[in-house]
Amino acid sequence: MTEDKVENSLFDLAALQRKGGLATGDILAVDPRLYEKFMIYNSRRVKRDKATCNLIFLTGLSAYTSDPINTFLRGESSLGKTYITVNVLKPFPVDDVWFLGSLSPTALVHDKGYLVDKNGDPILIVSKPEKGAMQEEKEAYFQYIEKLRDAHYVVDLSGKILVFLEAPNIKTFNMLRPILSHDVKEISYKFTDKTAKGRLQTQHVVIRDWSATVFSSTSEEFVNDLATRSFTFTPENTEAKIKDANILTGSKAAFPWKFEDNQDFMLLQGYIKTFKDKMKEIKSIIPYADKFAEQFPSKFPRAMRDFTHLLALIQVKTLFHYAQRPVLIRKIKYEVVVPDPDLPTTQEDTQLYVLATREDYDSVIDLWNQIRETTETSAAAHIIRFFHEVVEEEALRKAQSNRDKLFDYTLTIKELTDSWNKKFPDKKSSDTIRKWVDFLCEIGFMTKEPNISDKRENLLRVIKNKNGNCTQNDFSAIFTLESFKAWLNEARTITASNQILLRKDILSDQEASPEEIYSQFYLNDLSKNAVICSSDSQASSSESGKEKAESKEIVQFPNLKESEKNE
Repeated sequence: MTEDKVENSLFDLAALQRKGGLATGDILAVDPRLYEKFMIYNSRRVKRDKATCNLIFLTGLSAYTSDPINTFLRGESSLGKTYITVNVLKPFPVDDVWFLGSLSPTALVHDKGYLVDKNGDPILIVSKPEKGAMQEEKEAYFQYIEKLRDAHYVVDLSGKILVFLEAPNIKTFNMLRPILSHDVKEISYKFTDKTAKGRLQTQHVVIRDWSATVFSSTSEEFVNDLATRSFTFTPENTEAKIKDANILTGSKAAFPWKFEDNQDFMLLQGYIKTFKDKMKEIKSIIPYADKFAEQFPSKFPRAMRDFTHLLALIQVKTLFHYAQRPVLIRKIKYEVVVPDPDLPTTQEDTQLYVLATREDYDSVIDLWNQIRETTETSAAAHIIRFFHEVVEEEALRKAQSNRDKLFDYTLTIKELTDSWNKKFPDKKSSDTIRKWVDFLCEIGFMTKEPNISDKRENLLRVIKNKNGNCTQNDFSAIFTLESFKAWLNEARTITASNQILLRKDILSDQEASPEEIYSQFYLNDLSKNAVICSSDSQASSSESGKEKAESKEIVQFPNLKESEKNE
């Protein structure tokens, strides 16, 4: 390791070590800007696309929690969907990230499954005994054959991140659908396979647990099924991004050693492994979840799944900062039967929960505001852009010129095609615009009716946009000190024998009052807000000193769209 690399590191290990209390593998956990530094590191390899990087990163982390996330990246080809996914997930353990093509159920089972007997014990094909002449050899052989009759394959998805680089085989998708929905933790599936001798036989496979899933490419036949099971987003498609990406590619060609794995990468990689291990023993609680549910818009059925997905994001963000969040200690007393009357009949169990804070809520809502519309409609970003910047503006222009109501005026495909081509450099044909309009009609943003005077075209009308499941950013409006105390009191009264204590963090051994916890973690103080993403740096062929500048730059809870406009 050269001096330069250490000097330009995002982490001051000496300062972190002075905080004490953590093992070497946990040392990054106490860095207050840990999440931001992950995003800064990503920005060195992925230009712009802040929201996409955040969404993929949180999706990857969720694989190690009790409620993994599904993400569906939509959009035209060459947007960098696969590139972003591969680079953001690079620090994750190689064995945990499955990059999958259009694989069949058979391929999934043979590539990722293992054979077990009826008791769940693995069967090793290499240990198959020979059918010898000796009685013992015959018995061992037939016992093995008998074991195979009740055997089945297991594909264990726990702690895995499935990345579909191509649209999955429809049979594979149907097999995984209950897993994506988190309907059941284990499903049984049978398919026909060929033996080594070419004979057909029925194979039994059990798919176990839930994985985090990223679809970086898919076909339209999966859109409706994926829509309510995942977050949907489209990477940025702007001239600024294309320019930055090209400069980055040029920099890689000119200075390849700048992009080699360095100390920061190894530290980030180490933290992901530590995080994975910690999730086996740490749980999270969202004290304001019920208040959040009360104010979350519930006009449409999909709001139930959207709300569940948002809670999953908040939990991931909370657990990622497990060493920097307040904790709730729950001591449970219970009676046990003992053989000796002199032994105590009461025992105590201790459970630890990390509490979600205002930072976690604010950062997730900020991200949700960027992905909400594409998630709710399952539309690619360019179609949403077409609706807001062409359809609505054209309808408004015509309405103003005719002093008419915006939503009563009709449009035509020709008008919308001409309007798009005047405004944007990437010209579109009327057929493409017609497909976009058809999609907008399907999701309820527009309607069409025959043109009586010209049967070759339809008259299009804008439907007033339903606001959808938009939610407010003002945390203080939903969770006050009184709300926090009420939640704590209810938690204490659920079981009379419970003893519940609060501490400021996982390292503290002193009890904290509700007022102390609320003041530090839930008050409206911008200096405590989470950093959902770091500022983009302008890519250039020479980036001397850039790492230092990046590590000092903090964006306090930005609006992602606005920050990109300003750049």
